[in-house]
Amino acid sequence: MKISVLICTRNRAKSLEATLERFFEQHFAETYEYELIVVDNNSTDHTRQVAADCVSCHPGFVHYAREMRKGLSYARNTALAAARGEIIVYTDDDVLVSPDWLDEIHREFAADPDLALLGGRVLLAREGLQKVSFLPSAERQWFAFPGDGGFAMGANMAFRREVFDRVGLFDVRLGAGRFFAGADEVEMFYRALKAGYRMLYAPNVLVYHDHDRTRVEQACRLEYGYAKGCSAYLIKHILRGDTYAMRVLYWLLLTLPRRWQRGSDELDDTFRRRRAQIRGIVIGLVTAPLVMWMKNGEQRLGAGD
Repeated sequence: MKISVLICTRNRAKSLEATLERFFEQHFAETYEYELIVVDNNSTDHTRQVAADCVSCHPGFVHYAREMRKGLSYARNTALAAARGEIIVYTDDDVLVSPDWLDEIHREFAADPDLALLGGRVLLAREGLQKVSFLPSAERQWFAFPGDGGFAMGANMAFRREVFDRVGLFDVRLGAGRFFAGADEVEMFYRALKAGYRMLYAPNVLVYHDHDRTRVEQACRLEYGYAKGCSAYLIKHILRGDTYAMRVLYWLLLTLPRRWQRGSDELDDTFRRRRAQIRGIVIGLVTAPLVMWMKNGEQRLGAGD
């Protein structure tokens, strides 16, 4: 079995260097092959040099590619095209993997030939980070459709290659670097679950997210962009006649007035992040119908049509 680990990066040379260093500190079992592909999403810092140094230190294991079109989904699709593995693993350029991370991913897929979708545990890397972009659950769980694919994060997710062959690539209208700046991985999992795959959440597949957001304003921007993406992916599937997505959106809208109100003992940071989410949901609902309706070249590339 060969595993392709894909890291997409943009203007995070310092954190990318730490991510790559930690990756090669792992214990790699001899029961699988692996490769690491770094896709530079048109960075303007010294990302290219960091990647080149890694390629030089680990010849044959590390490959570098550049994607000029801005957007995480563009970069993820470019990385996938370069990958040669049966198992496709994504992590981020601000992630520190655990010492047995890739071994655990291999163990899960090797133990279950029917396993096609895998999400892992994501903890915050240090004190002082805003409590966003993490999945702390220690409970091993299976997920199947109907479900929204929300129990997985791009910082720690893996697929059998056949999933992409069947359901398509990442939707380039979604994700970091785009107006709908989130939910690209959630939408991918949603499509895969609809196609009949089940997803395993395995807390033993562990990474630490050093996302560097220490102020609530930074967390609010993240929540706002992610919420716009969530609205857009639901609208996308509603426009295709998906009744489950309609129900999800209906119940989401019903909760918005209550969620807008502040709880009596609620922390200010939590309240501000939630209101940022709600604003993102509303803006996404207003803008997504036209964007998701358009049958342009970007949609055909990445929407799984």
